[in-house]
Amino acid sequence: MKKFTKDEIEKDAKSTSADQKSGEAASNVKQNPESAETAANAEPSQESTETAANTELNQEGTETAANTESKQESTEAAANTESNQEGTETTDNAKPNQEGLEADNSEKQKLNEGVDGSSDGIQKADDGQNEISEKGDVVKKRHKKGRIAAVLLVMFFVIALAFAYGRGVYYYKRSFFPQLEVNGVSCGNMSLQEAADKIQQWYADNYRLKLLDREGEELMEILPSDVQMVFPVEEELSKILEGQNAYRWFIYVFLEEGETREIVISPQYDMAKLQRLLEQRGLFDVSRGEAPQDAYISEYQEELKQFVIVPEREGTVLEQETTIACTAEALTGMQDSLDLYEAGCFKTAEITADNEQLKRRLEALNRVVGTCITYDWNGAQEILDGELIHQWMVLDGEEITLDEEQVAAYVAQMAKEYDTYGKKRKFVTTSGLTLTLPSGAYGWKTNRSAETEALIELILEGAVTEREPIYTSEGWVKGEDDIGDSYVEINLTDQHLYLYIDGEVVLETDFVSGNAANGNSTPAGVFGLTYKTRNAVLRGPDYETPVSYWMPFNGNIGMHDATWRRSFGGDIYLTNGSHGCINLPLKMAKTIYEYMSTGFPVICYYY
Repeated sequence: MKKFTKDEIEKDAKSTSADQKSGEAASNVKQNPESAETAANAEPSQESTETAANTELNQEGTETAANTESKQESTEAAANTESNQEGTETTDNAKPNQEGLEADNSEKQKLNEGVDGSSDGIQKADDGQNEISEKGDVVKKRHKKGRIAAVLLVMFFVIALAFAYGRGVYYYKRSFFPQLEVNGVSCGNMSLQEAADKIQQWYADNYRLKLLDREGEELMEILPSDVQMVFPVEEELSKILEGQNAYRWFIYVFLEEGETREIVISPQYDMAKLQRLLEQRGLFDVSRGEAPQDAYISEYQEELKQFVIVPEREGTVLEQETTIACTAEALTGMQDSLDLYEAGCFKTAEITADNEQLKRRLEALNRVVGTCITYDWNGAQEILDGELIHQWMVLDGEEITLDEEQVAAYVAQMAKEYDTYGKKRKFVTTSGLTLTLPSGAYGWKTNRSAETEALIELILEGAVTEREPIYTSEGWVKGEDDIGDSYVEINLTDQHLYLYIDGEVVLETDFVSGNAANGNSTPAGVFGLTYKTRNAVLRGPDYETPVSYWMPFNGNIGMHDATWRRSFGGDIYLTNGSHGCINLPLKMAKTIYEYMSTGFPVICYYY
């Protein structure tokens, strides 16, 4: 075996030092996965170096192939070392590697010289080749160890990742994903119980129920602690947790925006405490509020001439049962506020303005006061309407009646004012005398009872009409002077008769009146023709006399023809007068008969 010169020994030492540093670099690879990747990237440079070496050795012959292979391995080691130098940034290792390359180049030069020079040079080349081969084996072993270390490092890294992933799956099967919000409460990375406790505490601290009155003002505030209110959420949270795909936990770890979920909470509370709380706050104290008032029908409105419905008045007293029920419902629904008025918690009137029975009653009342009767009462106009009628109304439940006494009083008052029957009258005679005559059976006389009954019926019907009252006696014309311009004027003093038609005398004649001597004097007064008839028989206690024209005006006293008399007028009546009738010549009786009709005025007077 060839002995090494001093220079060769130094080169070998440098090469060995480089291999050691190469091993250290390989060791560093185990600690730094990125260095392992850099080492893998260095292999193409190694192959390039091998190509260059092979090219040169091929030019020298087959024997130098082994040397080239040895150099290749040495170059690989150098390349790996250089790569490790770059990965781990250990600049001190670069110099030994550089020296190893220079030694290889020196050996190559010596071999080339041996080939070109002499056979002694060839021998030296063989010896160098053996030496290089031994060194290459050492480098290969070390390089193999480096690769094993890199593989182990990668395996360790993969196992660590798998372990971390498995731990994440295990964790997020029992905990919520990061950044999860439930009903606005952050529950990320919390267990089911932790999240439930946090949400329950949040609602216990923040939930409030405000009770509002009719004007929207706050009456009171209910806190969860007031009614031992709890907020069970475990069941809903369990559904969210079960719905998580724990195998995708790593996606949610890196999400910038969290997931938002809403759950329905059905709180539980102590109903008895709620009732006591509302009672203690005085919500049902009648003395502190105003009771509602039913709708009703107003008094008669003179400006409207009718009745109206006065609407119900809403009170300020709460209905206890309804209020408690609505409050409980609001708590169950987690409402922030409860408008007690809109919820119908205030006590309401039993009878409202839209009550059908009340409206029917109003209609009946207004029908009655809607009556309007325009009377023609002996020529005077009188209007009877609701202004007076509403005072006569009697309300008995649903029935509407009238006070008959008040109605009768009204009829009597009108009759007294406008009736002329029985009243004295002023009368101007043909001779120009003005006389005040007593009333006989003549003039306007109201049938008070009949008119009262008829009026009540009309009012209850709500009649709107014009009418005259019912009379038992009527004048020839209407008005206070009900005689008019057509009448029979009988001057008992002068025993002379005048027939006026429309203010004109159409007939005048003498007559014979009642016998004054035996007390059968014809009474004075204003009378109306009761009726007229032809060919009547006049009867009395001691007489029975037929006449052609009979015209009674005061009971059994009337005008008729007296064919048995030869003369009329003068003072015949004083001793030879009639039983009280007006005896007329036949011709005059006939003419008067033709002009007269029932009610025709007959004025008898003495002066």
